[in-house]
This record gives sequence, C-alpha cells and structure tokens, in this order.
Amino acid sequence: MWTLAEFSKIETDPLRKSVVDTLIMESNMLELVPWETIGTLSTTVVKIQDLPSVGFRKINANYTEATGHFEQKTETISLLGGMVRTDQALARAKNTIADARAIMQNLMVKAMAYKFNDRVINGNPATDPDEFKGLYQRVDDVVAEGYTEQFIDCGGTYGAARDAGILYDTANSHNFLNKLDQLIYSISGHNPDLLLMNKKTLLAVRALLRKERLLDQGRDSFDRLVDVYSGARLVDIGVKADQVTEIITNTEDPQGIYTSDLSTSIVAVKFGIGDMFWGICEYPLEVVDDGKVQGTTYYNTQVDFPVGLAHINPRSIGRLANIFPDSTVAS
Repeated sequence: MWTLAEFSKIETDPLRKSVVDTLIMESNMLELVPWETIGTLSTTVVKIQDLPSVGFRKINANYTEATGHFEQKTETISLLGGMVRTDQALARAKNTIADARAIMQNLMVKAMAYKFNDRVINGNPATDPDEFKGLYQRVDDVVAEGYTEQFIDCGGTYGAARDAGILYDTANSHNFLNKLDQLIYSISGHNPDLLLMNKKTLLAVRALLRKERLLDQGRDSFDRLVDVYSGARLVDIGVKADQVTEIITNTEDPQGIYTSDLSTSIVAVKFGIGDMFWGICEYPLEVVDDGKVQGTTYYNTQVDFPVGLAHINPRSIGRLANIFPDSTVAS
C-alpha cells in the first residue's frame, strides 16, 4: 500500500517528483487514495456474497453443514497520461520568464489531475470503454445488488426552502445533518475517509457545521487547512479541465426522487486495499524525458500512469443525493 503523497517523499528523480507533486497538489483523491501495483491490465477481486449459517445443536448431535459464498468481479486498468511537445525555438528562447518545457509539462499534468478527479465521480465504461468506472456508477451497482442504504435521499424541499437550501432554517439544517450522519453511518465502520462534494456544497456545509460548532479542521501534506466532520475530510472535488464545469454539478437529476434537476450530491468513500475502496495501477507512474526527438523540431516529455479503481465492500462507498446547498444552487 502506498499513496502518491508518500511516494513523493522518497522520490529522488527531480522530473518525476515535480509531476507527482503537481498531481497531489491538484487532486485530493490522487494524494490520498492507496495504490496497489498489479502488473496486469485487469485484476479479479473476490468479495463475500453471504456468510454460512450457524445454529445450536443437541447433545450427541452434529452441527448442520453450511458454507459461505463468494463473488468474483473484474476491475480493469485505464491508460491515463499525456505527451508534451515543445518547439525547439520556444525551448531555447532566453527571453522568457520561465522554462517553456516546464510550463507545458505543468499544464499537462494539471489536466491529468482534473481528468482523474472527473472520472473518479463520473467514469462510465458503458459510454467510454477506455475509462474506469466511477463512484456514481459503483453506487448504482451496489444499490442494484440490494444495498439500498448506500443511496440516500436528502429530501430537499421546494419553494423558499430550496432557494435558501440547507441553511434556510433549523428544520432544513437538522434534516440535512441527519441525512449526512445517515450517509456516514452507512459506510463500513461508520467512519468514511472522505466526503466528496462541489464548491457550493462545501461552503454551505462548512457554514452550517461552524454554526452548529461541529466543524473540525486539520492540515494536509502541503500544510493547507482542511475541514473535517465526524472524522471525515470534506473535499471539494473541483472542476473539469475546462476550469469551469463542476465535476459534481448543481443540476443533477435526483433519479426519480423528484422532478427537479437542480440538486447535487455528496459521495462518501472509505479506503482500504483488498477490503474497501482503493486504486490499482499496472505499474507506478512513469515520466520520460525524450529530449530533442531526432529528425524533428521539438522536445518531448511523456507521462504515463495506467490506473483504475477497485472496491470489494459495498459499504465502502455511498451517496447522499437531492441536496440544495444554497440560493445559488441553480447557477
């Protein structure tokens, strides 16, 4: 088990370390998710389907024979990465304020982080077979398997209450906190590691928790202030590479719960390799500086990170939907 934050501390190659540091600076998921190196393009995970039955027996009698059952499923690798080409004229220019190759590499790595964040939530191999399955699809899967408590309706109301969201009045605020606690309790051990949401939801939840004196705070690996509730870090999953579109939007369809498409969600995850939710990679992140490519007019840098996600315990993930965070929810 290793995380990119831990990997950065021991990395000695300056180029790869700069890439790793950019990734974990731009993505809390890449910073904190534990990685398992599997050495293949797919792996089979085994989860408990049901436990054997047990009972009592009479004197001189035998116990009834029983066995538990297991279920196998396959998790696959997606090839995430990028290649940056910098014209030799730009790379050699002496009148620039920064190294052109370094700037282009930094932009490409940031785009990788945003792409990973997006697919962690919205990845759907049914629409794009080259990407891994994200948390929305995974929660839908476990609900279909019968774990209906992993998808929770916040029960957002309409009219004035919706316009002001979870901060509208005490009743709305307490309803939201009750549902958030229900989400937390649905996770194995009742202590998720992360609560993923968008910016507006984070600001509204932070305000509510501060008002109720329930907000804890700590520091991450970059000494940045982080918000914590009930032991779980509150994380703004951020925007897509266009720097505008929210990964978790404020215009979600609450899946038949109501008719409005003006709500949002919070997703809970609990990490643990082999028994909860974790990341898989064929091999650790690679950064290759090809230098000046022979017969061309450009320098080339490649970043390659074949990654995927995996979960075994259906209670390692959960989603709280139909949230109206504040008065700007529809903007």
